[in-house]
Amino acid sequence: MVSFSNFHRLDHAARQVAIELLANADQGAPPSFMSFTYRWMAFNGWMSAVTLQNQDWKIINVIAGNEKLGETHDALLASEPYRERVTEFAALWPVFNVRDARKKLGYDVFAHHDRHALLATDIRRQPEEWEPGASPSWDQLIRAIYQVRCNMFHGEKSPQNARDHDLIRSSDRVLGFFIVQSGCFAWHDQ
Repeated sequence: MVSFSNFHRLDHAARQVAIELLANADQGAPPSFMSFTYRWMAFNGWMSAVTLQNQDWKIINVIAGNEKLGETHDALLASEPYRERVTEFAALWPVFNVRDARKKLGYDVFAHHDRHALLATDIRRQPEEWEPGASPSWDQLIRAIYQVRCNMFHGEKSPQNARDHDLIRSSDRVLGFFIVQSGCFAWHDQ
């Protein structure tokens, strides 16, 4: 259950934290690890408020299945800037779960296996059912962004690694555009 009005019912100071984090995300140019971190923290605060969930995986499940967010994503795909960002991000999919990869194939898995070889394994990934070239659904998009966030926070991502940089930059560009163009932080229930 999602109630967009919950965000506006938060204590003013708590709501302001999310707004300030979002503003901090836009202070640096170009998008960076820190801009994605700030933007994710702001979005996570908003998601937590509107879902009333306190575990990230539960929050993501509710948000991924929300009809209004899905319809908004679909409508935004009609705009070239959003579609371009989403297509750029989706070209990097699937996003492997770093913890699972290390558990199954060793800590230095990415030094010893190329991406093509990893695609043939049972390493968890997002989106789970991804066909390259398909138009990403909201569910697939938000789960892929969340996997990037998890890998960044728990998987030792580095701005010096080109793939890490591309994943985080693309995630940040998509999420930032979605938040601004959808106006979701200002949504209220009907």
